[in-house]
Amino acid sequence: MYIRNNTIAVIFRVIFMIVCGAGLIMKLIYSGFSLNTVMGDFALIANLLALIYFAYLIIARPGYERGALRGAVTIYMVVVFIVYYFIHFGTGGSPVENLGLAGCLLYFAAPLMAFADYLLFCVKGCFTAYSPAIWVILPVIFNLAVFLINRLGLSLAAIPYFNLLGMNLIITLLVFLGISYLLFVVDNLMAGRRR
Repeated sequence: MYIRNNTIAVIFRVIFMIVCGAGLIMKLIYSGFSLNTVMGDFALIANLLALIYFAYLIIARPGYERGALRGAVTIYMVVVFIVYYFIHFGTGGSPVENLGLAGCLLYFAAPLMAFADYLLFCVKGCFTAYSPAIWVILPVIFNLAVFLINRLGLSLAAIPYFNLLGMNLIITLLVFLGISYLLFVVDNLMAGRRR
């Protein structure tokens, strides 16, 4: 499905920015703006990237979206939703009441809205076979930064994205790559391509 109405897209994206921005502000006020807070939760990076990207879409109103950047924003938000859904609703998950309003906005509402924006307002078929490999670059850099910070003696909390189910970094990045290629295939199918 692709809705060409730019006004509806802008209204939806403004609402997304309010939801995402409120979640980020509340999370940083509650947790404090520190290195441990920012580097301890990839969801903050993913939501900030989405916020910046959606602001760009509202202000610039490009006629054509770059597939790599759109895909990165979409897949990061999808992974945020999957990880936190598993953490809070999976077997032996954390109590949902621990989420708070900021968690609900950052981990569930904003990711669902970002994916809905992709489904409704994004032209399909813009991703290439190399796009998923590009999307994995930021998680790898983020991981290396956390690793280096910990090696320097600053202890950061374990990140659920990269030790989910006790899997090591390589396996979780391969899972991330698999989810990314699944999005690539689904995108091609929605675009009417058969590869």
